[in-house]
Amino acid sequence: MSELLAVNSLRIGVEPVDVELDDDSGILWTSLQTAFPGCSGMYYRDEGNDCKKSVRFDGKKFLAPGGSWNNRQFYVTLSQKCHAAQGNIAGSNYSEATKMFERNVQAVQRMLAATGMKIDMSHLSKRKTSREHRDSDERPPSGISTPVPDPIHAIKERSELLQSSQRDLTPLEQQFLDLARISTAKDQIIESHRQEIAKLNERIREFDKEAKHRNAQLETANAKIAAQEAELEILRNLGGQFNESKETAAELRNNVEQMTDELKTLRAKIEQLHKENEELRENNEASYNRNRELAENLEVMKTSKEILSKELNQLRPFAEAAELMQDLENVPNYIETLERNKQLLEENETCKNEIESSKKAFIELQNVHYPMAEEMEKLRQRNEDLEQHLSHVDEEIKCLNENWAKELRDKQNEWDQIKTDAEAELFSLRDQIAHLQNIVECASREAAEQARRADELEHNIQEIRQKTTAAHIKKQDELTRKVRTLTEQLEEAESRVAELNVLVTSLAQDAHSSRRDIADLL
Repeated sequence: MSELLAVNSLRIGVEPVDVELDDDSGILWTSLQTAFPGCSGMYYRDEGNDCKKSVRFDGKKFLAPGGSWNNRQFYVTLSQKCHAAQGNIAGSNYSEATKMFERNVQAVQRMLAATGMKIDMSHLSKRKTSREHRDSDERPPSGISTPVPDPIHAIKERSELLQSSQRDLTPLEQQFLDLARISTAKDQIIESHRQEIAKLNERIREFDKEAKHRNAQLETANAKIAAQEAELEILRNLGGQFNESKETAAELRNNVEQMTDELKTLRAKIEQLHKENEELRENNEASYNRNRELAENLEVMKTSKEILSKELNQLRPFAEAAELMQDLENVPNYIETLERNKQLLEENETCKNEIESSKKAFIELQNVHYPMAEEMEKLRQRNEDLEQHLSHVDEEIKCLNENWAKELRDKQNEWDQIKTDAEAELFSLRDQIAHLQNIVECASREAAEQARRADELEHNIQEIRQKTTAAHIKKQDELTRKVRTLTEQLEEAESRVAELNVLVTSLAQDAHSSRRDIADLL
């Protein structure tokens, strides 16, 4: 049972990461390296196709396939080598670069061997030997078997052939062109060093010949006493040459002092660059404080916007009341209709009462005829009274109607005035709200512009920092190379001065011995 439940494999995944796009919708190589350290490229697959398709890389960033990153899933390729590592190989140190160059030259030799060309690059691995070994190497070789073709000429022909072709070069051919340029530059440097060494060897041979000639002259002076004046002239010449050698030594000392002054000047330039870096740092702090002030102003504008929105909410009930006032135009007619309806009901009720009383009187007249006449008189009188009363009621009703009409007209005028005032106030409030909205929009635009300017300032500060760092590194490298070159020149000058001192010492000893021999002869 334990064997069945044993785990023989484990699936390990890489977590997906959202990488921010650049301004031109590209993915910077540094951003991808930050998200996936050790990655060497990107690829994707189209729907219904299992074939991988690589994402285009222009040396700094990955470009969107077809101009869009949508509707695709992208993957990264993990490996030990990457673009950044390839870009940093040449800057590691000199020994590693030399080893890499020799390996590349060997690869070029193997590639050129396939084309039938034989190139001897053994001189690249030679080292300096001692002075005695160089002297022994001055002897001419016994014989040369076969002529070796010039490697510089062969590489130039091959590079010109590749450059003249109109097709796209393969990575190997592009690497061959780079190696050809490097090899040509290095061979030129080696050739210039060889010429300088040849000149120095020629001067050494001239010094040797001159010393032998003077020794011969000294032997001739020892053999021929009659040539004392010529020997003295030769000694004078030797003294003049000794003075010239002193002047040469003084010139060399002056050159050393000039180089020392140049080193001091370079140090002063380095200090100036440090001061400029400090000034840039202070400017960065000032821009940071400015961004913070802009952020505070933005918060104040947001607070004012909230206060204005609260005032707008308070004004909305007045606007709703103004809208309700528009429905009040039919109120007088409605009130008049209610009053007339009420009057008609009262009259109807009065008529009903009179009809009831008339019925009762008619019944009584039918029951009692006599009293009926009296009652008839009463009724007539009462009818007359009622008619008079009704005439008075009609007048009163007309007066009431006139009063109600006047009051309604007054109320209508008051409502019209209130409505006009409310509409005017509503229009003014709307104008104020529109003005406040414009102010808020302007404040929002200014805040967005300030934020954009802050981003631009931060981007410019980062670019200035990068440029300052690159310039500082470049200046340091140039200073290091110049100091190394000056040190080598100083060592070479010291070696030449030492050789000249040895030569002068030997000449002085020879002159002293010749004087002693002349004195013995005299």
